[in-house]
Amino acid sequence: MASTVLIMSNEIRSFRIDIPQADLDDLHARLTRTRWPAQLPGEGWSRGVPVSYLRELAEYWNAGHDWRAAEARLNQFPQYVTDIEGQEVHFLHVAPRSRTRCR
Repeated sequence: MASTVLIMSNEIRSFRIDIPQADLDDLHARLTRTRWPAQLPGEGWSRGVPVSYLRELAEYWNAGHDWRAAEARLNQFPQYVTDIEGQEVHFLHVAPRSRTRCR
C-alpha cells in the first residue's frame, strides 16, 4: 500500500497576482470559441444553469471584465501563500478599517 508523506512548513511567502498576458489571450480565445448547447426543457434554474445566463457571464469575462484593473486592485493588499497539509493556501493579511465592527 502506498503512503503519502505530508511535509509541513511554517514558511509564509509573499504573493502577487501576475497573470501572464498569454494566459488571458488564451482565455479570451477559448471563450470566443465556446460551442453553446441548447437549453434543456424546463423553466429557469430547475434543470441547472440557464444557457443564456452562462453566455452572458462568459461574454462579461471575455469583453466586459478589466482583468488588469482587478489584478491591480487585488495587489493593493498584502498577500501571502503557505503550505498547509500539502495544499498551497493563498491569503490576505488586512486589518479591519474599524475595530468597532469586530465586536
